[in-house]
Amino acid sequence: MQLKYTVLLALLPLTYAHFSLNFPPTMGFSDDDEDKYPCGGFDVQSRKLVTDLPVAGAPISVTSTHPQDTWFFRAALLNDTENWVDLQPAVDQQGTGKFCASRVRGPAGWENQDAVLQVVAIAPDGFLFQCAAVRFIGGVAITPADEQCVNDTRVTASFSDETIILDASTTITGLGTQPTGVGSSRPSSSSPAPTRNAAIRREGGLAMVGGVVGAIGLLLV
Repeated sequence: MQLKYTVLLALLPLTYAHFSLNFPPTMGFSDDDEDKYPCGGFDVQSRKLVTDLPVAGAPISVTSTHPQDTWFFRAALLNDTENWVDLQPAVDQQGTGKFCASRVRGPAGWENQDAVLQVVAIAPDGFLFQCAAVRFIGGVAITPADEQCVNDTRVTASFSDETIILDASTTITGLGTQPTGVGSSRPSSSSPAPTRNAAIRREGGLAMVGGVVGAIGLLLV
């Protein structure tokens, strides 16, 4: 019996293998470090692989092994990586597999700016982070290719009023306060209701960030 329990416990990490950022290409993936703010254990200043993203819009594609996630798509200028701007409202995903937001706009006025795209997931096993090195450009929006932007048939998604206040030590959502990183867990739905605005807690005060930047499109297949 003891051996049986040991085997089951050993399989638990495989059950929740976190999530992967498919597009834009991630800075890197470490399953063990994905709960580390701000980029899942990778250097937020990394420019090894830079993707051009039109301010007019581009897809963001992820794959999750969780039965549910709340996604936040955010960006910061490379020279100010504690001021994260929400690119669209949060998205609640139900079901495991691939999910793609087909047209996420960049912040107005960020053309020709080096930046970092951050994807934050509130998952059953905590707060998870991945980043992509990007450069916002002008021009028309990227039309997602079928192989690049798909939703698995078991996945459904809808916009959420969830917001976050986030720094390296504390994560506050509209549903409560959690430690950022190891040991964090999904907030309880019985906590206070979310507010409409988000902020990033910084040394010396609060820096308000944007809400909805332009229109967004969710590709639901």
